[in-house]
Amino acid sequence: MAKKDFNTEFDGLIREALKTTEKPDVRLDNGLKAELYERERFLRQDRAGRSISLWYLPMVLNLILFLLLGAALVLLIDSLYLSVLAAAACAYMGIAGVVITLVGIKRTDLREEISIHIRKGEQRYEKA
Repeated sequence: MAKKDFNTEFDGLIREALKTTEKPDVRLDNGLKAELYERERFLRQDRAGRSISLWYLPMVLNLILFLLLGAALVLLIDSLYLSVLAAAACAYMGIAGVVITLVGIKRTDLREEISIHIRKGEQRYEKA
């Protein structure tokens, strides 16, 4: 089952246009680059304001939670060996949470994803 209008004149023109290997004029290329840079600068100025990154928040909350849990277990468990074992497990979990967060930051773009942007002159915040 073949297409009827596969070899039309317009299709031929498109194929010829795709085959060209000519480079654009240097002035035209530089002009387009300058226009793109100007637009990027304008967009960055438009987004001016304060940005608060919250990438560290889950890590800090995890660390505080497990440190408090470890301290509570040391105070509540009478057996010295069990309390030290429970506190060590909580410390391990807190440190593991820090390591996992740092590896996640290194491997992905979470710093930009988990941030709050406050624009100048506005009283509301926007999640990025």
